[in-house]
Amino acid sequence: MDNQERQLKQQRVALAVQDMEPNETEAWADLALLSSNTRVDTVETFEREVRIDGAQFSGPITWYVVLQYGARDGDDGLTTSESFPGTFEGHFDGETPIVDRMTVDTSSFYA
Repeated sequence: MDNQERQLKQQRVALAVQDMEPNETEAWADLALLSSNTRVDTVETFEREVRIDGAQFSGPITWYVVLQYGARDGDDGLTTSESFPGTFEGHFDGETPIVDRMTVDTSSFYA
């Protein structure tokens, strides 16, 4: 695979990762435990760090979340933002990237 083809595949993988619904990922269980109302603001991917090995791919991500405690309407509650590292793995179905797994490491939250 030449460099241009690799870059195009990396871009498609990054878009597929960003299009995933957070609550449909393996990471959601860990993220949901962080507050009474956890919201994923964005998932940052790093195209140049997407590793492609044949039909498989993987790489690092950063989860940016909004954590709300107490009242859900913002009154009498606390809202804070955090970020956590994670990873993703997947495979290509033809030229289409399929994300199989997205994880998060929330251990820094409890340290």
